[in-house]
Amino acid sequence: MSFALHHDLSGDRITAANDAARLAWNDTLEALLAHAAATPDHLARTLAADPDFALAHAAKGLMLLSLARGELLGPARDCLAKARAAARLRPVTRREAMVVEALAFWLDGAPRRAAERLEAILLAHPFDVLALKLSHGIRFILGDQVEMLATLRRVAPGFGESHPLAGYVHGCHAFALEERGFYGEAERAGRRAVAMSPRDAWGRHAVAHVLEMTGRADEGVAWLGDGRDIAHANNLRFHIFWHLALFRLERGETGEVLRLYDEEIRAESTDDYRDIANGASLLARLEFAGVDVGQRWEELAARAEGRVHDGCLVFADLHYALSLLGAGHAAEADAIARDLIADAKAHPSGERRDAARNGALAAFGLIAFHERDYGEAARLLGAARDGLLAVGGSHAQRDLFEQAYAESLIRSGEHDRAAVVLLERLARRKGHNRFASRRLEKLGRLGKTASGLVAALAVASTPLAIAH
Repeated sequence: MSFALHHDLSGDRITAANDAARLAWNDTLEALLAHAAATPDHLARTLAADPDFALAHAAKGLMLLSLARGELLGPARDCLAKARAAARLRPVTRREAMVVEALAFWLDGAPRRAAERLEAILLAHPFDVLALKLSHGIRFILGDQVEMLATLRRVAPGFGESHPLAGYVHGCHAFALEERGFYGEAERAGRRAVAMSPRDAWGRHAVAHVLEMTGRADEGVAWLGDGRDIAHANNLRFHIFWHLALFRLERGETGEVLRLYDEEIRAESTDDYRDIANGASLLARLEFAGVDVGQRWEELAARAEGRVHDGCLVFADLHYALSLLGAGHAAEADAIARDLIADAKAHPSGERRDAARNGALAAFGLIAFHERDYGEAARLLGAARDGLLAVGGSHAQRDLFEQAYAESLIRSGEHDRAAVVLLERLARRKGHNRFASRRLEKLGRLGKTASGLVAALAVASTPLAIAH
């Protein structure tokens, strides 16, 4: 079969058969970086124009695996088979072959090796946005913040104003910086990203994370606005509305939080783990704030019931369990927790074993909390606390488990330990955090907090310099 050697938006050579495939592939790259809902359509156009484009098949497989759904493993394996068959039909570049190899690694239960293979591409092709974005996503899933940032620190500075996708790369850099606590640098990178690429939903999201972690709710509401800037986005837009809801909750606007939940965050009743995580963690936060959330747990639990034995991602498993517990479906949540124990002992993937060890502690901690055994909940959630990074997700998302831990300490009478956790939380947010300040006030009124801790509260409530 004849083919031409084309170049994509990043200037890298691709073995596409025709110009129609090249143009559709360029649309796919931009859409992938923009988290656009149209990404699958552009990829389908690419493969329709060139059914034997190995790189497109491999990219599709990697995108499917990123969704962490058990039923997509088969289609991802089909993508690998098609990519390999296509590579036998006509020669592919070494870069394209390495993307195929990355898919094979992930399918073999080695996502870390997949990320490493993608990052190896960047050594010779530093402008390869596909390899960069896919490795960024895998590192995020693994909770590997160090390598996520290390890659962006190496690559992002090379993307100047002339590169058509530079803004999106700076958005990835912003998120990696934020997750490592470099808030000032992250905010600058994120605002620059959005200015360069207004469709950069990930960069906009990165700045929202900075504002959340530094206690700037009013700025957060203003930054996210009414959502028009993310109208093109896939379900990341639900997550960005979740961030807006957190800012509204911080301001005590619980009626608006419930409106956002119903009209934006769960307007579509999906079972995507990221969407369920948005809903479950927000309902839990509302209940911690004393808000009656009505029957909203039932819708989430109905979706989570079909995922009890999915076993693809511990972060997802924990939010399925949380959803089930919220609706009182304790037996299904217990099944998730027991599967995590089994995976921690014997799963063939080392990444899954590591994440499951801490995930099992957190899952049983949530179950104990549901059963009002707050002492056991505090013990288990406290034991999981330092290792939860391995389950993936962001600091803002995992903060739900920190809140549950603090609540468990308070409700079990461990007031001094609770005060330490709350003071640390308040200090990290420059003295602005409704969850912490309200509970510290309550502990003070109960007269249970040691005078030294009360003094520390005054210090913690003073705006602190961000270390980075």
